[in-house]
Amino acid sequence: MIKILFFIPRLSEGGAEKVLRNLVNNMDQSKFDITVQTVDDCDHKKYLSDGIHYKSINRCKTKFVKKLMNYWYRFCTEFKLTYQLYIKDDYDIEVAYLECGATKVMSASTNKNALKLAWVHCDLQKKGITDDRYGRYYSEFDKVVCVSQDVKKSFDKLFGEYAESVVLYNVIDEDEILKKASDTVEWNCKPEQKRLLAVGRLTKQKNFAYLIDVCGKLRDDGYKFHLNILGDGPEKENLEQKIKKLNLQRFVELKGFTDNPYPWIKSAEIILCSSIYEGISTVIQESLILGKAVVTTPCTGMKELLGDSDYGLITDDTEDGLYKGIRTIIDSPELEKKYADVARNRGYDFYKEKVITETEDFFMSRLS
Repeated sequence: MIKILFFIPRLSEGGAEKVLRNLVNNMDQSKFDITVQTVDDCDHKKYLSDGIHYKSINRCKTKFVKKLMNYWYRFCTEFKLTYQLYIKDDYDIEVAYLECGATKVMSASTNKNALKLAWVHCDLQKKGITDDRYGRYYSEFDKVVCVSQDVKKSFDKLFGEYAESVVLYNVIDEDEILKKASDTVEWNCKPEQKRLLAVGRLTKQKNFAYLIDVCGKLRDDGYKFHLNILGDGPEKENLEQKIKKLNLQRFVELKGFTDNPYPWIKSAEIILCSSIYEGISTVIQESLILGKAVVTTPCTGMKELLGDSDYGLITDDTEDGLYKGIRTIIDSPELEKKYADVARNRGYDFYKEKVITETEDFFMSRLS
């Protein structure tokens, strides 16, 4: 049996965390002995299937001691001590499943017999990770796995001289999506308002301030709509202030984080993405599986998902472009229906069985 470790800072919330859970929970446990290790301790039974081992570094319960432990963890990471103190074990494969911190920690592995892999989930150039130190971290890995061709191009441009990259798509669990989408949710809007939805952490990367400005233009031009934004994060207060400043309280609502966004996606009429960069958008993949019309900025990975606006509308990379894209779909019920129909067909390409098989074959081929 192949012993494999996945290291990631946490298991909850973000897209990378979700696709890791989808991957490990569907891997063949007769072939792989799987361990997931995080920095922050969590209720892992909520996220991981039976038979998957779990470890964490910071198991402190009180807020003060936990904060001290986080300082200690950063110190250990800076001086290449975290692996030796908290991670080292007899694994056949060691995976840093997130760029930056996890990659830095696992680059200090002392296990000379393990296959070492680093996952990259976003466009590193647009994220601003251009420091040459990261090239040296990546040089310690046997392969770097990128979640889309665009992510690979960005990685190769920055750090291709240090490590060879390959592409493996994220695992999307369509059974879970379709099951959870049957729950009922209520929109705080009138029947004549078009139901718009955006999902993601409230960070500058997701560019929700930009989207709220677009909503101001739509309101001023007389469009009837209601935008729900699902997610939480550091930009929450700024976004709340912008909504109030533009007097959009009846049009835009911050709903907070939910661990089940699928009934919201299912009941929405148009799914929006305003991101500056992605890797390959999990939310858009899930929206395709649920057969929803999509309007998105031309961020990383969208052409791989949607073609040349074949399965969803990719706008120009401007505020006016996003505005015109949303307006085009609202003005044309026929186009909305067309995109919903072709989205569902495209969604079949991301069903988990195919991607799981490709990923497991990749692991096993690298050990042979």
